[in-house]
This record gives sequence, C-alpha cells and structure tokens, in this order.
Amino acid sequence: MSVTDRTVLCLPPRPRRYRYWLELRLAGRGPRLAVILKNPSTATAEKSDPTVGKVSMWARRSGFGSLLIVNLFALRATHPAALNAVSPACCVGPKNDEYLCAAARWADRLVAAWGNPNGIALERYTHRLRQVSALLQGRALWRVGPLTALGQPRHGLWWTESMALAPFDFSG
Repeated sequence: MSVTDRTVLCLPPRPRRYRYWLELRLAGRGPRLAVILKNPSTATAEKSDPTVGKVSMWARRSGFGSLLIVNLFALRATHPAALNAVSPACCVGPKNDEYLCAAARWADRLVAAWGNPNGIALERYTHRLRQVSALLQGRALWRVGPLTALGQPRHGLWWTESMALAPFDFSG
C-alpha cells in the first residue's frame, strides 16, 4: 500500500489464521476493483505486502477508486505449498465462499489473479478452481495481462503498468 492508500476494512480486523477481505480506498474516485488472488500472506490493515502493494499501484494507475483483495484460499501462508499440510476445508476457510460471493456483488470489475499453483497440490488447486467457478457462475470475470504458460490468470505480483484488462473464462 502506498501512503495514499487507506485500509477501509480488513476481516478479521487482526487476521491470524485467515484473512477473508482486505479493502483499500485508493487516491481519488473511481470504480471498485475486486481481485481474487491465491492466498493471503502478511498484509493486514496496518501493513502491506509485495502483492497488495503491486496490485494497488496497478489499480490506482488504471483509475480505480477502491480495491478489494479476496482469495481462493483464506489460510494465511507466505509459501502456498504450506496449504498442502492442512485439510482442503481448512485452507479454504469456513467463511471464504461467503466473502468471495460478497466481493462479486461489491465490485464493478472482478479480476482473477491467482496465478499458477506454485506448490499447492494440483488436484487441490483444480478442485478449488472448480468450486470458485461454480460460485461465480454468470459473473463477468477479467484478468490483467496474458495468461500464464499453464493457462491461469497472471498473479497480481507480476502485473506491470502496461498490462490491460481482458475478459477471463474459467474454461480457458
């Protein structure tokens, strides 16, 4: 987050095990952008992390007034492979689907940005993608920049200033 970003809401307010919702007000006015990343790392209401910083810079430059970060998996981990050590339900989190649906209602643009599995068991990852696809059925999804070599929407940490929004389709 930059000094012009202001956290509006972090749920839970002081996340320990899970973070479901991180909403930022960016400089100026504009439409609301919700970004679905892979899993939360260290960002909280008090501090950013590299991914949230990169996504908020892109969103501000692209004219968005608010940014919401939600995730496929709500379990906080600095390394995605750590999600393999717990049950699938535990790494998703008990309230995550509720917040993903709320994000879809909140957003003017809903962007898929989870990237490749990066250590998460492929079966677990693809199962979760099918679940999220069903949750968001009928909702327009977008991506930023080209797809990864594995056909996934580019992770927000790898967005560049020159990358543009494009429609995203779960079916590839």
